[in-house]
Amino acid sequence: MAPDVGSATEAGYYARRLQLPLVIMDKRRHADDERAEVTNVIGDIQDRDALLFDDEVLIGSSMMEAVRMLTERGAKRIMAGCTHGVFSGDAIERIDASSVETFVRTNTIPLPEGQDSAKLETLSVANFFGDAIKAIHHGESVSRLLD
Repeated sequence: MAPDVGSATEAGYYARRLQLPLVIMDKRRHADDERAEVTNVIGDIQDRDALLFDDEVLIGSSMMEAVRMLTERGAKRIMAGCTHGVFSGDAIERIDASSVETFVRTNTIPLPEGQDSAKLETLSVANFFGDAIKAIHHGESVSRLLD
């Protein structure tokens, strides 16, 4: 599912590739901060598993607002993740208090010291970055790594 209208195209690509339905969150920001309100869910999530992914999570309020809305709309299971987990403030506590089953992140940003959660799963990007550096060094295609 797309966490906002701006990511609907990319989420639609994955939905088609995985042969899954697409759900889109209509998210509005009312100030110049991380806080957002989900005003609508476009698509049916009742009794379905939801996969919610975003590029960056700073304090987690937007992502957890989306999780709350999915729970209210009857999602069966919710898995979430992000590429860059900044997790400042009480982001880890928000994840722990949410109905997210698993939250996957990459190790592009280290977790704040002393912060961890049984719900967090970390995937290493070291091999991917190493392969990209090697390809660049040898004048090979980096885009082939994305296939």
